[in-house]
Amino acid sequence: MKVKNNLEIKIKSIQKYFWLYILISSFPVISYGQAEIDSLLNNARYEIGKMSFRNAVKYLNEVEKIDSLNPMLIYLHSEMKLIYGEEDFLKYFEKLRSVGADELYHVMKLKHAVFIGLSESKILLQKYLENYPENGEIKFVQWLLELDDGKYEICMKSADEISKGTIFKVAPYLALFNASWDNNYKNAITYIDTVEQIIKREFYGSKYREILEVLSNTETIDLNNGKSELPFAWCGPGVGYYMIDEKGDSLRIKMDTGTGFNLMTVHDKALGERTSGIDILVVENGISYNYMDKPADLYYKKSNFSIPAYRNFIFGYFDSQLIKADGCASPFVFKNRALHIDPINEKVYLLDHENLEKYINDNKDIIEKVPYIVRNGWIYVPCKINGTEVLMQIETGSRDVNFYTLSLDPLGLESYPSSIEWNGQDFPIDKVDCILEIGSIKYEVKGGLVADRVFANWYYGLAAAGDIGPFFMNKFVFTIDMINQQIIFEIK
Repeated sequence: MKVKNNLEIKIKSIQKYFWLYILISSFPVISYGQAEIDSLLNNARYEIGKMSFRNAVKYLNEVEKIDSLNPMLIYLHSEMKLIYGEEDFLKYFEKLRSVGADELYHVMKLKHAVFIGLSESKILLQKYLENYPENGEIKFVQWLLELDDGKYEICMKSADEISKGTIFKVAPYLALFNASWDNNYKNAITYIDTVEQIIKREFYGSKYREILEVLSNTETIDLNNGKSELPFAWCGPGVGYYMIDEKGDSLRIKMDTGTGFNLMTVHDKALGERTSGIDILVVENGISYNYMDKPADLYYKKSNFSIPAYRNFIFGYFDSQLIKADGCASPFVFKNRALHIDPINEKVYLLDHENLEKYINDNKDIIEKVPYIVRNGWIYVPCKINGTEVLMQIETGSRDVNFYTLSLDPLGLESYPSSIEWNGQDFPIDKVDCILEIGSIKYEVKGGLVADRVFANWYYGLAAAGDIGPFFMNKFVFTIDMINQQIIFEIK
C-alpha cells in the first residue's frame, strides 16, 4: 500500500507539472535578445527618419553583431545606401532577396528604379500597389512621382499622411521645400520650419530662410520687350552671356542648369561689390563648392540691369576661384521667358511667349521638342540609353555625359578603367560607351564618365541615371522653354 501511495503521489505530481508546462508554453516566448534587437532597430528607424544616418549606423552595427541576417537590418542599410547613391546598395539589395524578404526587396527594387529614372518604375509602382496596398513606402514613391508630375498643391495636402507611412519622416517636407522654390517662396520658408522641427537642428536649406523672405517680398520687374538679345560668351566648355548693369559694367555669366534654387551667383567678391545696386543680406559661410578650401560668406545684392532689362534683380556674390566666368546662373532666373542659345552662331536671346511661338512655327520642320521635369531649378529629360528609357539631368556645368554607378547594370553598361585630368594631374576613373537618344536625336557617347555617388536631389529619393553636359548641348541650337517646360533642339 505504501508503494502504491507513493506511485499515486508521483503520478499526480507529474500530471500537475505537465499541465503547468502546457499552460506556460501557451504564452508567447519573449526573448531578451529579440527585444534588444527590436529596440535597436526602432532607434535606427527614428534616426533615419531625421536623416541622422551616422547615429542610425551605430544602432545597426549593434544589431549586426547579434543577427546579421535580420531582414529589417538589411533593409535599413539598403535605404541609406540608396539615398546616397552608393554602390554598396547593390550588396544589401541582393541580401534582401537571399533572405526571402519579398516585400522589402520589392520596395527597394521600386525605389532603385525611381532613383535612376527608369521608365519601368511606373509599371512596378502599379504592380506593387496592388500587391502591397498598405505599404507606406510604396505610397511615398507614388507621392514623389505625383510631385514630379506637377501635382504640387495635391502633394502639399497629403504630405503629413505620407510622412507617417515612410521611414523618412522628413523626406516629404524636404521634397516640398525644394519644389516650393519653383512654386511659392513663402511655402519654402514654412517647410524650413517643418524640417527643423523634425530633425531638431538646422539643415542645408536653413541658410536660405532670409533670402527666401527677401525674394517673397520683392517684385522683380521685367522690362524686356519681345525678343531681347544678350551678348554671347564662352565660359570654358560651357556657354553663357554678358549681363550689363545700369552703369555699363558687365558680368560674364555661365548658363548653368546645375545651379539650383533658381539663383545667380558671382564668384568674385570685387565684381559683386562693383555691380550697381544695394547689398541686402550677408550669410556667413553661406556657400561652398568642391574646389573651395572652406565655405565663403555669401552676399546678396538687389541690382538693376540694362541687358537684360530688369529692376530689383537679386543675385549672390562671394570670393572663389572660378576663372572660366564671372559667375553662373540657373536659366530660371529669367521668369516666364524662354532662353534661346545658339553656340554655332554665338547668339543668345530671351523670348517672350509671342516670339517663342513664332520661332516654333517658323522652325517646326527642323526642331525636336523634349519635355522636361524641373526639380528646384534642375532639369531632367527622358532619354534612351542603349534602348532603355531613363531620366537624365541636363548639366551644362559639367563636361560630357556622366553615369552613376547604380545605373550601369539596369542600362546594360560595362565600364572600363581610364583616367581624367584635373588640376594638371591624371586621376583614375571608370568610363563607358553607349548610344544616347533624346527624341529623334542619337548621340554616340565615347568615354562617358562614371560617378560613384549621385549629387542630384537625393534628399527625397529622386535622382537620375546620370547627366548630360555642355559637349552635347553645344552641338545644337537649343531653347530652354520655361513657358511650356520643354527643351527645343534644332536638328538640321
